[in-house]
Amino acid sequence: MNELINRFIRNLGIYTVLIAIAAFAISMFTSGLITRYWPILLLLFAGITLTLVTLLFNASEKKFSKFSNTFMIASMLKIMILLVVIAAYSFKFQADAIRFSVTLLTFYLLYLGFELFWLLKLQNANK
Repeated sequence: MNELINRFIRNLGIYTVLIAIAAFAISMFTSGLITRYWPILLLLFAGITLTLVTLLFNASEKKFSKFSNTFMIASMLKIMILLVVIAAYSFKFQADAIRFSVTLLTFYLLYLGFELFWLLKLQNANK
């Protein structure tokens, strides 16, 4: 299991760097398509994904019900935190709210796909 976690962390770092390169290119070649705070969002999602998947890897060593409960609670908390971030940012910086929300949603979907990919690997490793 530790080898799987180490591979996950290494691949998360590579994935984050690739997204950072793409986001940097988009921010340099288009004006106003992506928020200027995209590096902070990227680090936020990398941290959330690292925490969540590591927590789920540890929960998977126990019963399946523990894993599914942990997954549902963690996913709900992640969505609630992101909604609070969007609401607070939109209230404070109304002019950049749409770009911020679209960037956050894009990163959310990208990291959700990465997270699901690794959770499927975890499920196959447990079989």
